[in-house]
Amino acid sequence: MEQLLQTLTFSNIVWQVITPLIFSGLDILTGYIQAVINKNVDSKVMREGFLHKCLLIVAIVIGYVVEYAFGLKTVSSVITIYICVMELMSILENLKKAGIDLKAFGDILKNKEDK
Repeated sequence: MEQLLQTLTFSNIVWQVITPLIFSGLDILTGYIQAVINKNVDSKVMREGFLHKCLLIVAIVIGYVVEYAFGLKTVSSVITIYICVMELMSILENLKKAGIDLKAFGDILKNKEDK
């Protein structure tokens, strides 16, 4: 696990903060677009989703506080990488609900590699 974390390090602290925020923004955008496409825009769901994104920011801040207060080197990296993976999965779900299934794209690439 430690070796994986060393491989997935961010180039600097700015990217470590910005990357999960970008992924969260893209999740909000893809979620809204798929809701419009599927004609099920719900302001309550959007409000709750936005509040969950705010809590993710709180988790990032807590990660930095714990990391710097207690000298634990990888706490904020683990939190931000987890958030990025979670947001990426949600983006892929939104794309699939909107009719864009990237699994088929992966299958095409796999078939080209086999030839």
